[in-house]
Amino acid sequence: MVFKFTNDISLDEAKKRGRSLKKEVSFDNKVVFINGFGASGKTMLSPIISSMDRVESPVFPYEIQWISSFLYQSKVDEESYSKFINQYCDNTIYNLTMGRNSNFRFTDISSIFQSPKRFEFLKRIFKQGDNASVDEIKTKKPIINFTTSALLLFLNEISNALTNRVLFVETFRDPLYMFKQAKINHKEVHVERREKNFTFEVFEKNERSFYFDYYSKLDQFRNLDLSKSNEQIVKYLKRVYQFYFNFDFNKIDMKGGKVIFLPFEKFVLSPDKWIDEILSFLDIKKTKNLLNELKKQKIPRKILTDGFKRSVYKRYKQYPIKKSYANFIDADNDYKDQIKLEFGKSEIELFNQLLDLSNKYRDWSKKFENKISWV
Repeated sequence: MVFKFTNDISLDEAKKRGRSLKKEVSFDNKVVFINGFGASGKTMLSPIISSMDRVESPVFPYEIQWISSFLYQSKVDEESYSKFINQYCDNTIYNLTMGRNSNFRFTDISSIFQSPKRFEFLKRIFKQGDNASVDEIKTKKPIINFTTSALLLFLNEISNALTNRVLFVETFRDPLYMFKQAKINHKEVHVERREKNFTFEVFEKNERSFYFDYYSKLDQFRNLDLSKSNEQIVKYLKRVYQFYFNFDFNKIDMKGGKVIFLPFEKFVLSPDKWIDEILSFLDIKKTKNLLNELKKQKIPRKILTDGFKRSVYKRYKQYPIKKSYANFIDADNDYKDQIKLEFGKSEIELFNQLLDLSNKYRDWSKKFENKISWV
């Protein structure tokens, strides 16, 4: 029950009259979503996008992920979802242009101090805001840079809300290279420090899992027994890529926006095709800041794991790289051997399943050699 401000007419009467809640006028600045499942390369790509002209520092919009969870189980309708997305984007860019909600933690990926535009962002807190910010947004067209997880499920709904404003970049990666990070996140977030899990989960009796398992069989739910972590992660990765392998590209409807599919391996080895497509949609040119960020991230590179050594990556045992490799194949084979060591003698079949999934992924990802975007 809610306490009504007035009670002049009933809910049925209000609906009969066609009353609705909405924001009549919105900004028209572009909104970028860097999306993917965990360990897919989002934290590599987001700073690259942010280095581009007019693009803001990364924002992690948990609010969008929360309402998406409720849309997934039909607790909110698509019209309300669309209006929320629009309102949230407008409020986000309004606050960003005044320095509100800016991150001042030095080492965070979303920190203004990680950006080549750090002084520009810092000056905002001393500038006139409010009405002046509205005029600035209309004139300068700053671009929002969202970093999100598992929102490809809502691609058409997000596009329906933002239409030609939205650029959705879906990142994915060889599951063999996702394994370590997924395993550590499973232990640290989903088992040992559950308070840190800021996404909703689905529950049935004593079982729980990701919200997107709302329509899954109970035997597909997350196994919290750490002694079976390898089994859990391989099973999880197989299900993630089954979703990708079965994804129907013909049902994409971007309403004037664009979705770009970005395989981590192909991008870090040869990024130009994806960079050019992103710049073209955002109507901006390649700048020195972008080139410097690519250099910082060691892109292009010859070895997949030879990237920028962020402190967060050390948790996932990616660094330091202790060997020098003559070529990509040698490095790739050595990485496979390293992952194999994560599995006990009785788990060799699990490792073989992961290897088989990796091979299927490599074949599937070839489809993005000729076509990378849909509208």
